[in-house]
Order: sequence, then structure tokens, then C-alpha cells
Amino acid sequence: MRMSFFTSRVVLVTLFTPVFTLPTRFTPVLLAGMFLLASTDPLHSQVASESLRPPVMGKQGVVASAHPLASLAGQKMLADGGNAIDAIVAAAAALNAVEPYMSGVGGVGYMLLYSAEEDRVRSLIFGGWVPETFEPASLEGASTYSDGAGHGTLEAIGPMTAAVPGNLAGWNRALQDYGTLSLDTVLQPAITYAEQGVPITEFDQAMWAGTRNRVHAYPSSRRVFLNEKEEPYRMGEIFANPDLARTLKEIADNGADHFYHGELATTIADNFARDGGYITREDLASVPDRVQWTDPLEIDYRGYTIYNHPPPGMGLQQLQTLRIMEGFDLQAMGHNSADYLAHLMEAIALARADSDRHIGDPAFVNVPTEELLSDDYIDGQQDEVRRIVEERHAQMQSPVPSLDPTELDARYTYATTSLSAADSQGNVVVITQSLGGGFGSGYVAGDTGIAFNNAMEWMQMEPGHASSSEPGKGITWCIGAMMQVHKDGKPLLAVGSPGSFGILQSVPQIAMNILDFDMEIQEAIDAPRFRWKDELGSVPATEVIMESRIPVSVRVRLSRMGYKLDTSVGDWSMSVGGAQAVLLDPDSDWILGGADPRRNGYALSW
Repeated sequence: MRMSFFTSRVVLVTLFTPVFTLPTRFTPVLLAGMFLLASTDPLHSQVASESLRPPVMGKQGVVASAHPLASLAGQKMLADGGNAIDAIVAAAAALNAVEPYMSGVGGVGYMLLYSAEEDRVRSLIFGGWVPETFEPASLEGASTYSDGAGHGTLEAIGPMTAAVPGNLAGWNRALQDYGTLSLDTVLQPAITYAEQGVPITEFDQAMWAGTRNRVHAYPSSRRVFLNEKEEPYRMGEIFANPDLARTLKEIADNGADHFYHGELATTIADNFARDGGYITREDLASVPDRVQWTDPLEIDYRGYTIYNHPPPGMGLQQLQTLRIMEGFDLQAMGHNSADYLAHLMEAIALARADSDRHIGDPAFVNVPTEELLSDDYIDGQQDEVRRIVEERHAQMQSPVPSLDPTELDARYTYATTSLSAADSQGNVVVITQSLGGGFGSGYVAGDTGIAFNNAMEWMQMEPGHASSSEPGKGITWCIGAMMQVHKDGKPLLAVGSPGSFGILQSVPQIAMNILDFDMEIQEAIDAPRFRWKDELGSVPATEVIMESRIPVSVRVRLSRMGYKLDTSVGDWSMSVGGAQAVLLDPDSDWILGGADPRRNGYALSW
């Protein structure tokens, strides 16, 4: 594995000192970049030429998030003496203001943390819970729209779709147990952005336009998320959320309990009761005690130790995928060759079938984790992949099926975000958090400025499934799947991605790009990806979304093998994720960061 950062293109980003001395009024600033250009060897030249940007490097810390202002918020914490946990919580909270359609206080999430002081990896699950009074039948009459993070033909919105949110409790728990700065301090960037406003980017404009109808039904939501003409915000306009700024100030002054036990909890519960939702004051009060650290799952992959979240997170699927792929000579196949992609697609399909069948809240269902990761079971899955691929080769179609692109279903755009951070003390942390669909449920509770999730749409409404909804049950989440990769007992890589059930496919592809194909971190993120169309209720999937940068010759061969490919996404698409990652050089003190150009992703170093 090529680990020297100076054999590939890097950028050192210097943040001007005034950024960190202004107490509250830090806004977009000039970034001075120094590019260190070095020739890449022929093996990597083609991949490198596809990268739209170089990685960043730092010694004091790196923050990679879905928005440059969120990454800047995290860097401010590092410059003020904080650690990676302080930085990632500040960035996570800032996303509430700068990426409001993806995540926020009304959302849910997962954190995977390596504590250098304790020398261990821990999982923190704040992924949301079914309200105690939830009635599945109510979703049958809910308003539905096909845009956003759907997993069926239409997706329900409205307060009845909201699960009990856990983001704030998760951030607070992480700060209390492993941070060095107060909740008040790390919330300040988010408050500033919400109060003063942030510019709308081209990506923001597309997200706003695609999710307008999700917020239009509720006056409180229209007032926050539509402009003065009640139209979606457009590129160049400034979006502010003074209601959210006020709410965050109250939380900063009174602590997280204000949201779960205080006056704010009463306000939220009263609005839900009035507008047909199920979240009660008792539901909110139960959250802080639910958010507890637990042990992650772990596997060995080619000499690396890989950690991921236990159920109700779906990290098991990613680990199964890697274990199956470990049985094949990937370098001999070649990166993104037809043979490699066929084996990987079949490995993912088998692992997805297992996760669909088995994964749920372990307090309610028995998840056979050890069996699904056992050597005997994985050997059988490897044999099944070989059989399927050989059968497809034997039944090659001729003439070549049409490769004309079809229109991508709007279900494959999502409202989730992922961010990673590392510091000079050796702490490494990655979060994935979500509202579910675009602007979540589309519902803002009163004048709080908080958009609430629609996580109930990600549960099975019929009984008898591992992920069926039951009062108090933890939401079964594809967002609970991210990786930390360790070598010789020390962290090497942390990577996560949004993208609904595509999360379970994108992250392994990026990890294998680095571990098996020797790519540097930005190359690994930029390289073209694919995903099965395997939303909830669509397993087994029959069609694959594939970026058209995959060579035509490869796509022709896959089509002849019987794979139905949808290349309507074009060369680059958020439908295959938006990964953010950090990589630690085992031979130096340097930390490398990469961010996905498919969204607003940006990594900053210090």
C-alpha cells in the first residue's frame, strides 16, 4: 500500500489567524493554498487525472465534511485548543445551518470514535426511536412526494413520520465523555451561520428545487425554508434561519436538557400533538439515557482491522461485503474491470439480502451477527459469488444490449451527510447523520426553526420483519454504517458517506480503492462508483446505477453478462454517495483529508 503522502498531489491549507480571533462573526474567509505537485507513477496516472481536487494535509488536525463552512467550524475548535471530538461536533451542528436539508437537531445519527487515550474504538448510536404512541396506519393517509430520500414509489412526509430524534444527545454525550470544550462553545459557529446567513451554492439550489413540495404544506416550514416569494432558494441568495439561531442559543445557555426535558421539549411536544405527530415530552425525556457507548463490530481484512456499527445500524453489511471480497485476487482482476465489478456487485447483493432479512434493534430481534460473519458462512457466500459470475459469463448475450441511459428515479437523491475528523493527539472520529428525506418530514415544529426527520418511513409498517415498527424500537438505519480501518493497532482510515442504502455500497468501494488498489484518499473518493437500486422493499434489486466514467468497454461486457445498467446519472452523481474521509500516515505526523466533489464536500487541514 502506497502510504507516502508526498508521492501524490497534496494541498496544505493555511487558515488565516483572524478567522480564529473573531468570537462570533467568522463567515466565509479566504483560504491560502500551497500546492505541492509531484509526478505520479504510471500505475496511478489515469485515476489521478480523474480527480477534481487534491487531498489536504495537516499536522494539528483535519476536518472533512459536506460543506466548507462546516469544516471551518470544526477547524476553529482545533485552533482554539479543542480535539477531534470538539471539532466534529461543531461541524455536525454547523451543518444544521449550512446544509439544512440533510441533517440537524431534529435528526438522527451514528458516531464511530477512536480514543487515543483509551486506545479503543467505540460506537455511539443516536439513530432515533419509534415514538411510544406511533400508529403505523396513520402513514397510509400521509401526504406523499416522490422526491427526497424515498424507498418506495412515494415517500410520506409530515409530523407523523418523525422518529424521536437523537442528534443533540449524541453530540452532547461525545463532548461530555471525550471532548475538551463545552456545548456552548461548539454551538457558536452554527448559531452564527443560522443568524447571519450563508450563500446558496449550485448544489444547494438543486436540493432546494427538488424538495420544495416537502416543506410547502406547513406554514412554519415555508417561513423557514422558502424565500420571501415562497419559492426555493437560488444560487447566490443568502439563507438564514433566525428561529434556529434563537433555539440553538437557548440550548447553548441551558444545555442539552433544554431540548429533552425543558421548555423546548414542551414546545416541541405541544406542536406535534396539535399537528398530528407522535413525539411526546416523555419520548424526548427518554433519549439521553438511550444514548450510550457500545462496542463496535470488527473483522480482519487482509491484515487490517476494520470497525463498524452493530445493529440496529447496518454496518454488518459492509463488513460482510469485504469478507466476501477478501476471497478474490482483486489486483489481478483490475480496478473497475468487468470481472471486479461483477464479483463486487454480487457480493453486495448477497450481503444486502442478509441485512434486509436480519438486521433490527437487538433489544427486539435476534440478529445472528457472529454467524453472518463466520468463516464457514463467508466461504459459502464466496462460492455463491463465483457460481453466479461464472454462470453469467457462460450465458453472455449477443448482440450487445442497448446502453442508452434512462431517466434516474428521484428516489435516489438523499438527505444524509457524513463527516470525519482527526487530531494531533491521535483521536479519530466519523459521524453520519440524517433527516431521512430532503428536509426530513418537511415539518418544522412551531417557531423552533428545527426540521424534523421522517425516519419512520425507513421502518417496515407490516409486522414480522426485523425492522418492523414497534413502540420504543430503535430505527434500523443504513446510516449506521461507516468504517474505521486500523493497522498494527493504530488508526489508518475513517470514512463514511450519505446515500441511503447506497451508503452500504459506496464505503466498501472507497476502502478497497485504498487498501487493495493503493489509491491516495482523494483518488479513492473521486473514482467512479456504482450502486444497486435496492431501497427498502426493492430487494433483490434488478438494476445498477453506474457513473458513466466507467469505460464503455466495461459497461458493454457487464450488459452482455445480463446486468441492467442505469448510466443516466452521468459522469459524477450524488446518487452514489458523498464521502468524507481522513487518513493517518503511519510513518509521520501528517493527516490527510479527502472530500467528495459530488456534493459540497470540503476538507480543511491545520
